Amino acid sequence: MSVEGVMVSYNYSEDGEHANILTVSASGIKFSNRWVLTHGSILSPLKQARVLQNSKGKPILNEEFYNDLPEIHITCEKKQSKVPNVYEGVEKLSRERNLDNDADFEHSSYQIRVLTGRVCHVWQCPILDRCVDDILYSWTIGHRDGDVDKQSQLGKALLSVFVLVDLESDDRGLKTLRPLSELLDLVKPPPERGAPVEVHSTPFGCEVFLNGVTRGSVCGVVGKKPSLLLTDAATALGSEGGPVFNEGPTKELIGTVVCSVSWWRGEWVGLTLVAPLGSVLSAKLRVAPPSVPRSQPTHPHTQILGQVDTSVALVRCGIAWGASLYLGGGFFLTCAHVVNNYASNKVSLYCAGTRNAAIVRYKTRTDRAYDLALLYSNPEYWTHLQPATFAREAAEKGEPVIAAGYPYFNEQHLEHLRPTVTAGHVNNVSPSMLQTSCCVQSGFSGGPIFRVSSESTIEVLAVVVSNAKTHTGACYPYINMAVPVRAFMHLIQDFIQNKDVSKLSSLENNTDVIQSQWRLLPYRSKI
Repeated sequence: MSVEGVMVSYNYSEDGEHANILTVSASGIKFSNRWVLTHGSILSPLKQARVLQNSKGKPILNEEFYNDLPEIHITCEKKQSKVPNVYEGVEKLSRERNLDNDADFEHSSYQIRVLTGRVCHVWQCPILDRCVDDILYSWTIGHRDGDVDKQSQLGKALLSVFVLVDLESDDRGLKTLRPLSELLDLVKPPPERGAPVEVHSTPFGCEVFLNGVTRGSVCGVVGKKPSLLLTDAATALGSEGGPVFNEGPTKELIGTVVCSVSWWRGEWVGLTLVAPLGSVLSAKLRVAPPSVPRSQPTHPHTQILGQVDTSVALVRCGIAWGASLYLGGGFFLTCAHVVNNYASNKVSLYCAGTRNAAIVRYKTRTDRAYDLALLYSNPEYWTHLQPATFAREAAEKGEPVIAAGYPYFNEQHLEHLRPTVTAGHVNNVSPSMLQTSCCVQSGFSGGPIFRVSSESTIEVLAVVVSNAKTHTGACYPYINMAVPVRAFMHLIQDFIQNKDVSKLSSLENNTDVIQSQWRLLPYRSKI
C-alpha cells in the first residue's frame, strides 16, 4: 500500500497561557513519504477557520494566513528500517526493561514515530460545498461544547475544506499541485452502493487507537460526480481525514472521512460521510476524475440493488415522509405514522423516476401494534416496478440482513432518487417483533428488512417501524424494531384479492402481550 493512515495534531492555547495548552487532532493520509492530506475540521479552534468561513470558497493565498498556523505533528506506525542501526538496538533494550516479560516487545502497537511538518496549502472543494448547500443545509455538524448553532455553521463551512501538510519544507506555492496530482494517480473511483469499504482512522486523537480499522458498506451515493458517499462503517470524532479503501487484496484508496458525528431532525446520524477523493482532487486540479469501470460488479450486493430500487418507494404526506413496499396491483405498504395526516395532506409516491398520488385504503390507529398502512395508486404508473417477495421462513437471530429507506434526498432531484441501503444482522426475533442492528434514520419507516439469499435474490422479512430513543431524546439508529411479515402478510394478501377492508382491522392486534411489547415509550422513536 503506497498510502497510510496517520494521526494529525498540533498544540493550541486559547489564551496564550502555556498551562492551558490543548492538543487538537484529526486523522490523515500520508503519501509519497513527504505529504499528508487531512480534513479542514482540524482548523476549527484557530482564527484561520473564521477566515475560511468568510472566504466563500475563494482560495487562501496570503502568507499571513499560513505563517500563523502552528507546527503540525504527524503520528504514524513505526516500520522496521531495512538497515538496522545502533539506535534501534537501544530502543529495543529500553522496551525490554520497561515492559512485562510476556509482552511482544516488537509489536507495532508499542512503536510509533512522530514527524513534524507545516501546512502548505488549504482549499475548499466546490463540489462538497454545493452538497452542503443542497443536502446538508438543515443538519447540525459535529460540534464542541458551547453555542451549537455557531459551531454547526463553522462545521459546515469546514466540511468541504482540505489541508495539505509538507513534512520536509516550509515553502508554499503552486508546487502543491504536484503532490495532489501524485495522490490523484493513487486514487481509484468509488465503488457503487452495496460494496464493502474499510476506514482507517485515529478517533479521539488518542495514540492507543492509532490507525484503527472499521468496515462497512457504501449505503448511498450523493451527486452525479459523485460528491459524497454514505457508509455504515462506524467512526467517531477525530476520524475526519482518515483514508477510506475499497475492500480487497490491494485495498485501493477511494476517499476520506469528512464527517463522523452529525445530527438531523433531533437524531444522531449513524452514517459516516465520505468524500470521494477522485472528485475532490479532479475538481482542484481541473482534470477529469478517474473513470468508473462498469465491466464487473464490485460486490454481490450490487446485483440485488436493482431489485431494491424497483420495489421500495418514497412516501410523502405533508412534512412527513418514509418508505414503502410495492405489493403489486398499485398497492404499497408503509407505516401508519408516515401518513397520519393524510386527511389534510396529499399523499405522494416516488420510485424509479416516477411520481404519482396515492390514497390511504387503511391505517392502524395511533400507537397501536401494528403501525401499518395500506396505500393505493393507479397501477398504470407503476408497471416498471417489481412487487416485493416475502419470506416464507421466519428470521433467525444473528442472520445478516439489509434495510432500505429514504433518510436524505434532494427536493430538486427526485428523478434520480434511490433508497439508502444499510447492512446489519438480526438481534432478536419474536412472532410480533424483529430487532436488527441495521442503521436506520428518519425516512426508513415503512421500509423493508431484507434477507439476502445465496442466489442474490432478496426476501422481505419485516417492515421497519421505529428505533430506540431515551427519555432525554437521544436516538440510537443501530437499535431498531420492525413488524415481521408473518404477523400481517396473510391479511394484506386477503384484502388485495377480496377487497374486504373489514378484515384489515385485525392488523390492530389487541393481544395484551403484543401491545405491551410495542409499548416502548419513551424508548421508541417513530422514524
